[in-house]
Amino acid sequence: MPPLPILPPALDEAQLQQLTANLSANQLLWLSGYFYGQATGGTQVAAASTALVAATSAATQKLTILYGSHTGNGKKIAQQAAEAAKSRGLAADVRDMNDYPTRQLAQEQSLLVIVSTHGEGEPPIAAEDLHQFLLGPRAPKLPNLRFAVLALGDSSYLHFCQTGKEFDQGLVDLGATRLLARVDTDVEYQAAASQWIEAALAEIAGVAAGTAEALVTAGASVVSAGHSAIQPSTHSAIAEFTHENPWPARVLESIQLNGRGSDKETYHLELDLAGAGLRYAPGDALAVRAINHDPLVEEVLRAARLSDSAPVQLGAESLPLAAALASRRELTVLTRDVLERYAALAPHAELHGLLADTTRLQPYLYGRDVADLLTDFPTDQLTAQALADTLRPLPSRAYSIASSLLAHPDEVHLTVGAVRYEAHGRRKQGVCSSFLADRVAVGDEVRVFVEHNEYFKLPTNPATDIIMVGAGTGIAPFRAFVEERVELGATGRNWLLFGNPHFTTDFLYQAEWQQQLKRGGLARLDVAFSRDQAEKIYVQDRLLENSRDVFGWLENGAQFYVCGDKNRLGGAVLAALTQVVQLEAGLSAEDAAAYVKDLRKQRRYLEDVY
Repeated sequence: MPPLPILPPALDEAQLQQLTANLSANQLLWLSGYFYGQATGGTQVAAASTALVAATSAATQKLTILYGSHTGNGKKIAQQAAEAAKSRGLAADVRDMNDYPTRQLAQEQSLLVIVSTHGEGEPPIAAEDLHQFLLGPRAPKLPNLRFAVLALGDSSYLHFCQTGKEFDQGLVDLGATRLLARVDTDVEYQAAASQWIEAALAEIAGVAAGTAEALVTAGASVVSAGHSAIQPSTHSAIAEFTHENPWPARVLESIQLNGRGSDKETYHLELDLAGAGLRYAPGDALAVRAINHDPLVEEVLRAARLSDSAPVQLGAESLPLAAALASRRELTVLTRDVLERYAALAPHAELHGLLADTTRLQPYLYGRDVADLLTDFPTDQLTAQALADTLRPLPSRAYSIASSLLAHPDEVHLTVGAVRYEAHGRRKQGVCSSFLADRVAVGDEVRVFVEHNEYFKLPTNPATDIIMVGAGTGIAPFRAFVEERVELGATGRNWLLFGNPHFTTDFLYQAEWQQQLKRGGLARLDVAFSRDQAEKIYVQDRLLENSRDVFGWLENGAQFYVCGDKNRLGGAVLAALTQVVQLEAGLSAEDAAAYVKDLRKQRRYLEDVY
């Protein structure tokens, strides 16, 4: 800063303007703080000026928070980050990648990226365009950008947090500088996300304070003044009921929906929410905290050759190993990170070979559990604590909610398919589905909390038509959709396409659908029972058979929903709808695919696939 002018005893406005004409905005702010300090005692003149500049520098620091989300978790974290930034004096611009103009990337200064990975390493539809641009030839150099990436994922997938990794490396390759190392989060992401927000904002605030330091005179107490402007975030992402603090919901009803002789085993459960204050909307999910089956816990203990009473420390809590395995550790699913940690204890060449070859790793993981791993690669180096530290925390299991609160106040309904199979010489079962099917009776309590799905929601306009495509337990959210729209008196038409193996045993909620069709809750109902005839017929076949009406509804503004198995249903329905558009609009395959992609970007084609 240039030396301050010596002011005459009295100044008029013209003289003040002349004396300050060559000062920058930050120098003027410093001067304002200087004179304020003189007028109020003068003991902290430099510090007061520095604090003012630091706060202003922070407020004018350009911070953009970008999120690319499939269910809305990324959006919630972005909003949390914006609130935390505000408490630090930072103005944050929160943007959905779906609506973000790629050309603006070159103008960013500080960027927080929150992005999920969909399926096996794919970006969510909202992030596709930005992801493609960032990794493509048209991306600009970004030498002035400082950024941080929070990657959301699920370690049960082989390409864990892949999209976040690609955004992180892509930005570095363009010359941007990391504010801090990328953070990869698993299913229970909340604590890691909060820590990442605080660390990233502390770095950004540090840059702002550094800018302020360069603007003040020597001897100013810059560090203390800069930090005095930083306040801890008062925003909390923790809801009343969470994974750590679930609601004990009493089971009101448990009914098997399939008829005698069915190969499937599907249960309708009704849970009591009275007194919980829990609220959900159609399209949300209910997360259930399950307990591992005792026989599986015993198999793991046997394979590990460890005592069930051996003490283990989980955080601040000490538990017997058997109790820790039953309620705190994932036993039914193997993931790459578990194998990597176990390989450090078990020096088997074959295990290390699997980890080095992804073409062999995925087939090995499929259908195997922790007991299989311990049996295949035994080691004498395993202790009770090492086993507990090696295994993944037991995550909750989320199920699409099958009811409307308007139709069933203080209740939540689920449609759960019991998972049972034989693999690698042993009978196996899904941890939560078997828990709900076999070990929970009417009157028992189940620990639950709501997981909101930001995007799989009914249209905001009740006059909008909807097309719902579901197979098996994928029927669940559509039961909630129709109940809600009937209760609201929505005028939009509801068309359901449902598939399952057999009409006589697997037509889930058949009586309800027939009543809805009779009363007008459903405008159309098309079913596909794949095994009732020589040639298998699926819901995607029904879409093609009714292509003219499907396309007509879409052209009239209908929203299109898909729920069910990702591998067997999701891709097949997407391909069928693309064929429908190509046929009815007379488009090329490429243009038809672009039409459907546009539906997805408009969030008129919505998926809840698993």
